[in-house]
Amino acid sequence: MRKFFTCLLLSVISMGSSPVAAADFQQLASKDLPVQLEADELSYDRDRDLYRAVGDVTLTRGDFTVSGQSLLWNQQTGEIEAEGDVSLTSPDERLAGRRVYYNLQQGTGVIEDGHFFLRDQNLHIYGRRIERRGEVDYRIYDGTFTTCDGDVPSWKFGASQLDVTLGGYARARNALFYLKNIPSIYFPYMIYPAKTERESGLLIPSVGYSDKRGFQYSGAYYQVLGINQDATLYLDYLSEMGIGKGLEYRYIFGADNAGEARVYHIDVDQVDGRAVDEERYAVEWRHDGTLPGRVRLMADAEYVNDNDFFSDFGGIAGEYNKDQVQSNLFLNRHWGRYNLTGQLKYTQDLETEEDTTLQLLPRIVFDTARQKIGESVFYYRFASEYSHFWREEGLRGERLMVRPGLGMTVPLGAYFDLDPELAWRHRYYWGLSDDSAADDTGALEASARLSMAALAKDFSGSRGSWRHSVRPELVYRYVSEDDQEALPVFDAYDRISEANHLEYALVQRLVNRSADSEGGVRVRDVAYLRVGLLHDLRSEASGRRFTDLRTELTLTPADWLTLTSDSTFDSDRGRWHKFAVAATLEDTGENSLTARYRYNRSEDIEYAAAILSVAYLKPVYLNYEQRYDVTTDYRLEQRVGVEYRHQCWRVQLALRDREDDRSVMLSFNLSGLGSAGRRAGALEGTANGTP
Repeated sequence: MRKFFTCLLLSVISMGSSPVAAADFQQLASKDLPVQLEADELSYDRDRDLYRAVGDVTLTRGDFTVSGQSLLWNQQTGEIEAEGDVSLTSPDERLAGRRVYYNLQQGTGVIEDGHFFLRDQNLHIYGRRIERRGEVDYRIYDGTFTTCDGDVPSWKFGASQLDVTLGGYARARNALFYLKNIPSIYFPYMIYPAKTERESGLLIPSVGYSDKRGFQYSGAYYQVLGINQDATLYLDYLSEMGIGKGLEYRYIFGADNAGEARVYHIDVDQVDGRAVDEERYAVEWRHDGTLPGRVRLMADAEYVNDNDFFSDFGGIAGEYNKDQVQSNLFLNRHWGRYNLTGQLKYTQDLETEEDTTLQLLPRIVFDTARQKIGESVFYYRFASEYSHFWREEGLRGERLMVRPGLGMTVPLGAYFDLDPELAWRHRYYWGLSDDSAADDTGALEASARLSMAALAKDFSGSRGSWRHSVRPELVYRYVSEDDQEALPVFDAYDRISEANHLEYALVQRLVNRSADSEGGVRVRDVAYLRVGLLHDLRSEASGRRFTDLRTELTLTPADWLTLTSDSTFDSDRGRWHKFAVAATLEDTGENSLTARYRYNRSEDIEYAAAILSVAYLKPVYLNYEQRYDVTTDYRLEQRVGVEYRHQCWRVQLALRDREDDRSVMLSFNLSGLGSAGRRAGALEGTANGTP
């Protein structure tokens, strides 16, 4: 019974929970387990091998129990006839009825006025008559099912007759969806798979309204393509823009090849009330896996045919305000300490119509990790990169860059290590589209790192043991001055600044070790602080030897509080150059507050954001998000969400207000059935019908 009813629930609207095993009440007839039969009155007919029990009857075998007011049990045939609040109970489920006729050996029987309850899914099924006709065949008359508790559930499905073959199909006649006891949607006939795996079917739609898109209705259909593949088809009606179509495909091949692809297309009728006839589409593909020959393939590709696609359809910050779209494909192969990587990178600039964006088609990198030379203290490493720079308009060309290096590790006593390295970086250019002469240049690079073993002190407290450690660092870096004016400019490697500086750094850590709730040891980083300062040794730096002071800090004084900051202080001018700070307060009851602030003087950015989630009003949950541009004193975005969670359903209302669009989205979720809950055209991730 368990398989059938779980599948029945999943197949109406295919979303929800994991498959479960069927109840096996035939174990009650097992002769390997002892039987305990208790009742107010008990008799035994030896000729017919028939037990008769009356008054608070309980028959127990293993984890299964049959109870009722009266019971006849034929031990030879396995037949049971019980009346009066009859129940068949296992650890995971309960089957009850007014009267039960059941053959435990054959696994067939009839339950009158039956009720089936599956604890894991909180699934209730009622039927005037439930017939088990064979191991996989069932018929239910005048049945209903729901995941809601109570005599009058908030919702339920009902049908006059259900014919089910487990592993095959279920056919329902006169199916109705009820809100409380009010019939709301009628289906004269339904046929759907009755399988224990993921199920194909319609997903619950979502509705909403947007100033830009108008009224929105988003429906979806989920299709199982195999044990390792599935797909979701989307259809969106946007009253102010048109009809959108989408496809989402997910797959797993072999042990570690997995990915997903999405495509969305819409013929736009109008934008902001202006009639247009535009075709817009977006494509996305993500993959990670290993090809034959131990070659690693990673893809993160995205393409849109219109620069305004994300501003019209993007649903979250970081998507609707994208200024570019990138597609990357990597092929990687390791041989011990040797590494070869190939990359294709295509970039779309969404802020201009000009075709001047630089592309990497391809970039090939070959390098080696540190390789010790024999038994000496010396090591070598080698890095190389070939890049083909291409664009439709503007300078194109090719570059080869090589960097051989020689270093050593020298212990200085018991506490210090010195790691000097000497390298030569050379760049070659050819095939330049402006017919300029090919050129090359090289630069000497030297570095040395003096590291010291951490100084640590241990102490105990009321919250366990503590360790405070301090590790100083000193790094020297030198890059020779080189005339690079004749070189083309493609990326940052074409203009390498000379350097001659020391970096002083101090790293501190505070670590706590305490016993956890299970008697184990819990290790937590309570504080991390790194302070670094550059000392410029070049002659032209006279009067401004010390440059920016950078501080990185992470504090976790309690499980519910995290503080982070990353700041750069201009020591010459006595002012902050960059500053970023974030704080998060979070408990285990879905209450949280996150605040962020970011400042960058050179880029003229001053930005603040706050995200609040409140669960103190359960079953009402609130969330609020605010993003603010402090520089222009302008509110970038505001989002308010209200969610009501019932025991077996929930409804969420989200309102979003940003510069060019205001929208409202309503989603409804039935426990065990789920909700599609997506935004039309959004590629940031969508729900699917997988368990």
